[in-house]
Amino acid sequence: MSRPDRVLVYLASPALFVGASADGTDADTDVVTDEHGLPYLPRHRLAARLRGGAFGASTVAPDLAGVRDELFGRRGSHGADRTLRLGHARVDESVRDAVARALNGRGEPLRSVLRRSVTEAYTTLESGIEMDADGAPRPGRLRTHRVLLPGLTLSAALTWASEPEEEHWRLLARACLATTTIGLRGTRGRGRVDVRLAGDGRTDPNTLTLRLAAMGSGERQGVPERTPIPSASS
Repeated sequence: MSRPDRVLVYLASPALFVGASADGTDADTDVVTDEHGLPYLPRHRLAARLRGGAFGASTVAPDLAGVRDELFGRRGSHGADRTLRLGHARVDESVRDAVARALNGRGEPLRSVLRRSVTEAYTTLESGIEMDADGAPRPGRLRTHRVLLPGLTLSAALTWASEPEEEHWRLLARACLATTTIGLRGTRGRGRVDVRLAGDGRTDPNTLTLRLAAMGSGERQGVPERTPIPSASS
C-alpha cells in the first residue's frame, strides 16, 4: 500500500470559499483565489475541518484523542506543536502551469481580464436575500455570492514534522472520511465534499483511505467501497 502524500478534496456541490480574489469579481461575497485567479482552499481552513472530523472520530475511539492533538495541535493552536503539515488545496499543477504561461508577459489591463476569466471558469454567481439575526429576510437586501462549481478536485500537499505512526494514519484517514462539508453555508447544502488521501496514483484514493482508517483497529478490511473520486487532474 502506497504512502499518501496529499489530501484530495472533491466538491460534490457548489462551495463558498470566501476570501479576496486577485482582481475582485463584483460579487458581495467573493471567492479566494491565488495570484493567477485560480480558486483554492487555504490550508488553515482545510486543517480546521479535518480537525473537526478527527474530533468526531476520536469521540467514538477515545484512544485516539491524544493522537488528534499530536496531528492538529491543541484547539486554537497554530504553533509548532502540530505533527501534520498541509499545503493549500489547489487545482492540478498542470493547470496552474498552463495559466501561468498564459499570463506571463501580459500587461494590464489584459492581465486582469484574463485572471477574471480564469476565476469565472471555475465559479458562478448566486443571489440571495440577506437575513437578519432572527433568520428573517431583510427587505431590499439582495446579495450576490461567488461560488465554486461542483465537480472540481483540489489537492493539498501532505507532509509531517516527524515520522507518523500507524495511529496517526488511522486517525487522519477517519478525519478525511468524516469531513463532508467545507466552506460557508454547509447546513444549506453548500460545500459538500468527499475528502480522501492519495498516494502514487496506483491505488484508488477511496480504497486507500478506507484501508488506512481500518488499519490496526481489528476492523474487517473488506469495507464496501464507494465510487472513486476523480483525481486532481480530472
